[in-house]
Amino acid sequence: MKEILKLVEVSKLYYEQNLTQLEIAKKMKISRPAVSKLLAEARMLGIVKIEIKSPIGTNALLLDQLSMMFNLQGGVIVPSGFTGKKFDQQVLISQAALYIDRILPSLQRVGIGWGYTIGCLVDELKPLKMGKYPKGIVCPVIGTAPSELKWYQSNELTRIFAEKTGYTPHYLHAPAFPTTLENKELFENTQEYREILQSWSTLDAVILGLGVYPSVPDQATAARFGNLLKERKAVGMIATYYYDEHGEFIASPNDIVIRIPLEDLRRTRVILVAGGSEEKLRSMRGVLKTGIITHLVIDDATASELIQYGVEERG
Repeated sequence: MKEILKLVEVSKLYYEQNLTQLEIAKKMKISRPAVSKLLAEARMLGIVKIEIKSPIGTNALLLDQLSMMFNLQGGVIVPSGFTGKKFDQQVLISQAALYIDRILPSLQRVGIGWGYTIGCLVDELKPLKMGKYPKGIVCPVIGTAPSELKWYQSNELTRIFAEKTGYTPHYLHAPAFPTTLENKELFENTQEYREILQSWSTLDAVILGLGVYPSVPDQATAARFGNLLKERKAVGMIATYYYDEHGEFIASPNDIVIRIPLEDLRRTRVILVAGGSEEKLRSMRGVLKTGIITHLVIDDATASELIQYGVEERG
C-alpha cells in the first residue's frame, strides 16, 4: 500500500502540479531516474491514464443517433472540451470548413447566409485548387444588413467564397431590411430581384449559421413582428426566419426582409448548419424540429444534450 501511495504522490506532483522530474526528485529526496521509473509504473498499473483528445474526426455514433432523430443526411460531430470555448469554436469552424471542402465537388449552385459563424467559416476555407470544384455559382440568400461588421455583409461573404472556390458570384444589391413594405415591393419588381429569385429556386445547397432570440445585433424585430416573437415564445432564427421550440416558423404580415423564400429553402437538397454551444441549445432543438436541416456540424457536447432531450421527450 505504501508503494501505491508513493506512485500516486509522484503522479500528482508531475501531472497535476506540473513539477519537473528533477523538482520531484529533490522534493522526495530520490534520483531523477527513480522518478521516471515511478511515473512509468503508475501508467502501467492504471493509476495514470493518458487520453489524447484529437480535434480532428467525428463521433459516428452521435451522428447516427442525431440523424435518426431529426432525419439528417450527413454532417460532422466535432470534439469539444479543450482549453475553453474560444478554442472549441475554432475547432468547430475548422472542421466545418473541411466538411464543406469535401462536399463542394457535388454542388454547383450554393447559397450562403450571414453571421459570425458564416464569416469565420468563409475565412477558413482553403484557396482554390485548379479543377477541384465544379464551375458553379454562389449567391447570398439575404440582403445586406445595416451593420459594418464584415460577417453581416452578404455580398462580401459571397465574394470571398467565390474567390476561394472559383465559383461565379451572383450578388444581391439590396438591404436585408427595407424601411417599409412598399420599398420591399419596389425592389421585388426589379429585374435584379427576378434574377436572384431564379437563382434561389435552383440552389443545390445553402450554408447557414444559427441565431438565438433575442439576438445581437437585432434583426429589425420590432418593425417586423411587434410583440409577436415574445407571444409565440421564439427560441431561434435561421436565415432571418424565426421559430418556436416546436419548430414552427413565426410569420408576420409586416415582415420586410429581402431573402430566399422559405419554400425555396425547403426544397433545397442540402441545408447545412454549423454551430453549437450551451447558449444555442434551445435554438438548435427548435431548428432541427422544423425539418429543414439536412446536414449539421456541431460539437459533441451539444449533440449529446440534443439526443438526451429527444429521448426524454419521446418518453
